[in-house]
Amino acid sequence: MKTFKTILVIILVIIALFFAFQNFQTVNISFYKWSAEIPLSLAIIGIYVFGALTGGILFSVLKKIVRLDKNIN
Repeated sequence: MKTFKTILVIILVIIALFFAFQNFQTVNISFYKWSAEIPLSLAIIGIYVFGALTGGILFSVLKKIVRLDKNIN
């Protein structure tokens, strides 16, 4: 099983590198007065990570609310 996981991680890293090299054009990201020019692949990966973090935080908060509600009733 450990070998399978290692092979899977290697395949995913290769796919991620291929994706990064295919999407190396720069894009302009603006937020209020802040602006940055970064590669498209970095922007997509950054947005994905940000979404995963905020989604995980939201899920844990909702789970805590439901647990507290069950304890009250």
